[in-house]
Amino acid sequence: MIIAYVSKVDKECYNDLKDEFTDVKNFNSINDFISFYAVSKNRDVVLLYRVESLEDIEKIEEIHFNNNIYMIVIGKNDTKFSLLAGKIGVDVYLSEEEANSGLITNLIIKSQSIIKQRRGNSNISVFTGISGGVGTTTISMNLAKTLAQDHPDKNVLYLDFAYTKAVSNLFFNYPQPKKTIVDISSVQNLDMQELFENGLEKLNDNLYFVPGVQKHTDREELEKPENIQMFLNFIMFIKEKFDFIIIDVGVFEDVDLEIDIQEIADNIFVITEFSIPSMSILKTYIDIIDKSGWYSKTHIIANRSDSFGSVTQEEARKILSKGLKHNFEIAFALPNDAVHLRECWNEAQLVCDEYPDSPFMLKLKEFGENFFIHDASLYENAHKGEHSFWSKVKRWL
Repeated sequence: MIIAYVSKVDKECYNDLKDEFTDVKNFNSINDFISFYAVSKNRDVVLLYRVESLEDIEKIEEIHFNNNIYMIVIGKNDTKFSLLAGKIGVDVYLSEEEANSGLITNLIIKSQSIIKQRRGNSNISVFTGISGGVGTTTISMNLAKTLAQDHPDKNVLYLDFAYTKAVSNLFFNYPQPKKTIVDISSVQNLDMQELFENGLEKLNDNLYFVPGVQKHTDREELEKPENIQMFLNFIMFIKEKFDFIIIDVGVFEDVDLEIDIQEIADNIFVITEFSIPSMSILKTYIDIIDKSGWYSKTHIIANRSDSFGSVTQEEARKILSKGLKHNFEIAFALPNDAVHLRECWNEAQLVCDEYPDSPFMLKLKEFGENFFIHDASLYENAHKGEHSFWSKVKRWL
């Protein structure tokens, strides 16, 4: 999330926000911001705009908004100002007297859930690990296939965006894919036929995937700005075709593609273990999450949680909460099912195919129902009755 602070005054508020969030930018004019926003539309943006006149507010109309911008305007305690801001589409108008860093910070945190609602009923879920070997790929692959098997009415897409040489294609029985995720960046027209010709594979009636990179040199292709834009366009296009999109980005790295994908995601699942070294790495990553404004959509998943020598869930919670703004809980824990997982990994087989009733799979199914099926149902039910005032008037008429 980018915090765009448009103001020539009140640098104290700007400095307070820099302490709270990672990506805070200051612009002296709304025109400077408009130029910046034109090339940054992939990122969630909170616009903080201090105005002195009605003409300043009218300039907002010059911005061609996407649904990922949340606008807070600060100005005079004047009804004309607040009414004009509301008419243009400003989310919150604050008088100069009531605006303070604490209130603005709370509004910024709240903005994430509002932006998610504006994107529509999508379910883009990113899986990332604090280090290699914690089980990110195993969890995400088996989850994708299990959701597809247990819910044949749902279309599931698995995307391998890991920066290291991919292995998911082996588990999905595509040992030498002709096309990979890199080829998606060369698609000229975003239509299904061309996507199928450039990496999108159909595994069965409702499970699809795109293989990850097959050469270490392909990493360079993932880092090109023009390719990143194409990948993001692809995800935003394809989300309309699938009920669940599961993206494996592998080990978290502070690179543009991973940051941008996590920005547009509805959920981020961080895979860790209950060891002291893992908790230390996780805490560093969580601090980045917190300052990026992703707190409300981030879930920590502990793999092999019952391994010998692991810290307890309560101890992990205390470690994570110390020194951070928010209390981060362990959202779900998976058991140490080493016998079945090691055999399947060595043989490039999915655990859900070979041992569907293993301890790991029983808990993974529970995880899928809790975070994907149950949460999606809650979202749909919550929005069934939502209609604007004018839509109700039209129905009555």
